[in-house]
Order: sequence, then C-alpha cells, then structure tokens
Amino acid sequence: MKQNDIKDNSISKLDAQNLENLFNVYQLTDGTYFYNITKTTNFPTDLDPNLFTEYVVVHKDVWPTIAWKHYKDVRLWWLVCAVNHIKDPTKLPEPGAVIKMLRPDVVRSVLSEIKDS
Repeated sequence: MKQNDIKDNSISKLDAQNLENLFNVYQLTDGTYFYNITKTTNFPTDLDPNLFTEYVVVHKDVWPTIAWKHYKDVRLWWLVCAVNHIKDPTKLPEPGAVIKMLRPDVVRSVLSEIKDS
C-alpha cells in the first residue's frame, strides 16, 4: 500500500510531488510502518521527445534548484533525476551538461501514473 492509503489518522497525507509516494509502505506486527525503498522508477529511453525540453545546467545548479526553475517545486528533484537516469543524486550536475526536463504540463499525469503503479 502507499502512505496515502493508510487509514490511520496519525499518518499525514502526502502531496503527489513527494518522493515517498514512489515507495510501498508496510506495517510490522507491532504497528510500526516502514517504506520499501528498494523500488525504483525507470523512465523508458524511447519516450516521445515532445514530452521534454532541454536544460543546460549552470554553475551552482543542484537537483532541487533545477526542479524549482522548471516546476516551481523543489520536491520534484527526484523526477529530474529519474528522467535523466541519475542513479546517485548526491553527485551534482556538471555545468554545461544538457539534461531532459519533462514539460510542466505533463508532470501531473506522469505523477499519477507513478502513484498508481
């Protein structure tokens, strides 16, 4: 189940942009909840190029900054990484690198697809 499916009122609901929405939540017999963080989201490499724009990384860009510049939401940093097949988000993007950005108008439908998978 996803965190938003938990009926316990002490667990707050998450916005679709939160990374935690990717992971299934499990409950131990003592009532403790935990995330299965081994799940990954892989974007196919052959998606329609019309779904993307390109962005050239500038000096001092970090993943949340890039997400803010394109989506006005720093919580979507993980989406930038996933679309670009970045496996280690602790490694900063290189200035001058060209990365793909999902167009803002398709992000909501992509988030829905991920949440429902």
